[in-house]
Amino acid sequence: MFGLIRATLVMSLLWALPVHAKSIFPTLTSEDLNGKTHTLPSGLPGDPTIVFIAYKQRQQAAVNTWINALGLDPSRGAEFVELPVVGSGARLMKSVIDNGMRSGIVDRNMRARTITIYESAASVNAPLGFSGRNQIRVLIVTQSGEVLWSTSGPATSAQVTELQAVFTAAQ
Repeated sequence: MFGLIRATLVMSLLWALPVHAKSIFPTLTSEDLNGKTHTLPSGLPGDPTIVFIAYKQRQQAAVNTWINALGLDPSRGAEFVELPVVGSGARLMKSVIDNGMRSGIVDRNMRARTITIYESAASVNAPLGFSGRNQIRVLIVTQSGEVLWSTSGPATSAQVTELQAVFTAAQ
């Protein structure tokens, strides 16, 4: 009996949740760490592309949990990009910031997949339905800007399995 009551409660809560329209990735123009300009989402390397959005340097460890769990290789395989969002105020320090990141990323293929975004976190997050900068975002995005899947935070086995299924189905 308790199971039936709990199931009814869960179903009623789900029924009350609002229906959200699919997110559309915002149009962003910036350079990768090799100096090539990209206009996203149309300039994403694949259709679809796995997109990692980070807001703080220390969040690289969370991004790496995904890269390692998925076995991503910057020179082949599934297309992915890392988008560090450093804020519009950082434009004045663009060369210093980009050179600092280049010094930490020696692989030219990985530099090509790292596109620094000099916009506010809000201007990136709002169209995607996100708020805040405390967790990384992981998305699957088409070149038309449709967000097929998204989550936040470090990789879990369940999320990795979900991402792989959606990514494979979208190819």
